Amino acid sequence: MQVTVLGATGRTGLHVVRLLAARGYSVRAGLRSRHRAELLRGLPVEPVLADVTADPGDLVEAFKNSDVVISAVGAPDPEPESVNLVDRDGAIAAVRAAERAGVPRYLQLSAQFADAPDQGDRLVRSILFAKQISDSVLRKSALTWTIVRPSTLTDGPGTGRVKAARHLEPGRISRADVAAVLVGALAEPLTENRGFDVVSGDFPVAAALATLD
Repeated sequence: MQVTVLGATGRTGLHVVRLLAARGYSVRAGLRSRHRAELLRGLPVEPVLADVTADPGDLVEAFKNSDVVISAVGAPDPEPESVNLVDRDGAIAAVRAAERAGVPRYLQLSAQFADAPDQGDRLVRSILFAKQISDSVLRKSALTWTIVRPSTLTDGPGTGRVKAARHLEPGRISRADVAAVLVGALAEPLTENRGFDVVSGDFPVAAALATLD
């Protein structure tokens, strides 16, 4: 299976790339600039230029022959201009490019409360509104989609245990465990055309995904 990862050198994307490679997937690592390929040194992956804020035609080229795209892109800062450029417009451009490239499946890393921004933390509400729009575009696309909405992200070690459901109370979850959920979703049909929250929990990732409500 050929998997292209957007945001491959971000704090969550790098976990996704490493896990995919460890599990034997053929990985194309999407980078917003060539110099970031240094972060992938030693990994059996193919770096490709895939900047969601640049020419959409480049994204189509990067996505060619991909079975799956996993988008882990996120704005580098919470300013509305940056958030709208990346989490809204860039994410939408990537979805449209995947459709043009004939990609069958698309997984998007979103955020808890992106489906109800008014209920989320005021400090990140601009991000939630941007993700709400791009998530909606993905749901209405021709792609088989999955939207993963993690709670507050941490940089601690993964536990391999999570809780996943359509909606959950706020919590915390490591980026490593979010990556395990994104990769685990590739093998779980129940995640297809589904959006769900995920927090740290008591269930192994595969079991949590296999019992989605």
